[in-house]
Amino acid sequence: MRSLLLILAVLVSYGSLYPFGFRADDISWPEFQAFISDWSFLTSRGDLIANVLLFAPIGFIGLLAAEPGLRQRVPLFLTVVLALLLAFALQVAQLWIPGRSPEVGDAVVNAIGLALGIGAGYATRTLSLSLGSSHHNKALAVPLLLAVLWVGYRWFPLVPTLDPQNVKNALKPLLLTPSLDPTRVAANAAGWLAWMLILLRCGIPRLGVFSVGAAAVFVVALQPLFVNNTLSANNLAGLGIALALLPALRHPEAPTGVTLLLLFSLLASGLHPYQFAPWANSFEWLPFAGFLSGGMEGNALNLIYKCFFYGSVLHLMHLNGASWRSGATTLAIWLSLIEAAQVHVVGRTAEITDPLLALILAFALSRIVALGGDRSRRHP
Repeated sequence: MRSLLLILAVLVSYGSLYPFGFRADDISWPEFQAFISDWSFLTSRGDLIANVLLFAPIGFIGLLAAEPGLRQRVPLFLTVVLALLLAFALQVAQLWIPGRSPEVGDAVVNAIGLALGIGAGYATRTLSLSLGSSHHNKALAVPLLLAVLWVGYRWFPLVPTLDPQNVKNALKPLLLTPSLDPTRVAANAAGWLAWMLILLRCGIPRLGVFSVGAAAVFVVALQPLFVNNTLSANNLAGLGIALALLPALRHPEAPTGVTLLLLFSLLASGLHPYQFAPWANSFEWLPFAGFLSGGMEGNALNLIYKCFFYGSVLHLMHLNGASWRSGATTLAIWLSLIEAAQVHVVGRTAEITDPLLALILAFALSRIVALGGDRSRRHP
């Protein structure tokens, strides 16, 4: 598990220091004093969400890797200390990047994300142990993580409100000029079907078709109660299709069918709007360049969406008997072909990020599954 924590630390550092344009001269003592004394939390919502999401996975994995008991919690304590030191060190390093505004307050927000990750890991482990040590419950952390990602995507930016105007704004796309985009309808249907199937196959007792369908309706019904969230006709149509197909998820071959639907949806979305040019667009070889440029809120939403879709493909392929390595190879090749095709799609930027993200997710999920299996055997 230390290898996974190391990878997370490298990714956090990469995202924090991108695009690595360091200044050559030293910072002055007044500049450093101003940095140390600035505990302001006045930042954009996108930056706030990004700072929380950066360190939440470290807390989640660190908790799962720690054994219950006082002596065995030393590794978790060391993980927390090293993560906090990393958060502060990255803020200090940003003093040498022109145009950045490092603040101690950002490191505090990182610590909040770390704490939320630890809380999520504790809740997952407690639920896993309460369900026993059956084969399906050994890796409960993975399906729960994927389920939370989809709900987080639907409720993004996760800021609840009871403002009536916010509810009206959320419903406007449905009331004014509702329109359907077949590609987006298919993506929503695939996402909902994957979410429902993952919950049905996670091994939680008394979690049947009706309760999963009701949970999906509940998630959508609450969307207008989150700031700047909207209900689109594409989302409702996709949910309707998924609910109509919900009984078919009981079939033994359902993981194969939903996996194929997810792969087809990724292809259709990747080639959208289907306007092809005879010339070739540039290919971005710098990983995560698209995620780290532009608005952080939109980038965070896109990252959550892709983590759910790619993670669901990998998880369902694993449920269907494929190894994590073969699943990762298949998905990475599929995404590489889509990126190669995007070179000729108008308005799209082909990049190396998505295949690399699939490989990172496969490694992370495989380690979590292995850890879940060990935990179940040690605590029957």
